[in-house]
Amino acid sequence: MSSANRKNMFTLGQINESEYNLLGAMSEAEFLGAVEQAQPEEKARFFRKTKEIARQGAGKNARGSRGDFESRINLLPRDIQKGLASKSLQSVDISYYAVKDITNSKVVKMLRDDDNKTVGYTNISSAKLEKGAFFLLHAIRLMYGVADQGTNSPLNVNFSITPDFIRNGEFEFKANGAVLVPNTSLEVFNTKGNNKLVEGTYVLDNPKLIRDQQTIEFNLEWGTNAPPNAFLKVVLIGTTVVKA
Repeated sequence: MSSANRKNMFTLGQINESEYNLLGAMSEAEFLGAVEQAQPEEKARFFRKTKEIARQGAGKNARGSRGDFESRINLLPRDIQKGLASKSLQSVDISYYAVKDITNSKVVKMLRDDDNKTVGYTNISSAKLEKGAFFLLHAIRLMYGVADQGTNSPLNVNFSITPDFIRNGEFEFKANGAVLVPNTSLEVFNTKGNNKLVEGTYVLDNPKLIRDQQTIEFNLEWGTNAPPNAFLKVVLIGTTVVKA
């Protein structure tokens, strides 16, 4: 193995000490190289750690956004992986959101290239994540509310579950230059009565890694005009990476 490749390898010590499961980001050759380079005590610690995991119940997957993130570490750029291993970077929960006025509308683009970060309206500018802000999308929450007559502002709206006329429509989600969720019934956001989910939350069976500086689209269409002062709010729930 070349010296350049060894420089980019995880060490067995990093694998031992990381709070993440780094093995999913490694090839067999990389792992064997890490073992070959490790000191005896590092090898012993790795064995003890592996044995303890097996004792507690091998094969049980981590649940939720954290488990989704760990299983897809290998999709991140190598410098991000190394930052997580060295603890200069860390994964954190995050929710991106956008609010749009849908008065008299049947179609809405929730994320637009002319959006600017404004508290209460959106925390995504230009429908793109900032440079280096890789994001694993775990769930989408969609909420609806009506502002007081004459205010035409979402800042005091009490957002809650979407009404029937919206749930009878459909949505599409695009990112990374591709369709990640094709036209799908908005009924997936009808989680009323499900005690395991916050109302209006759609948990993805196949979580999506969204890359930085790539346009994101969340587009909806339904069959009848929305009433005056009506607003929709979409929340993208998942995990991102930031400096430790």
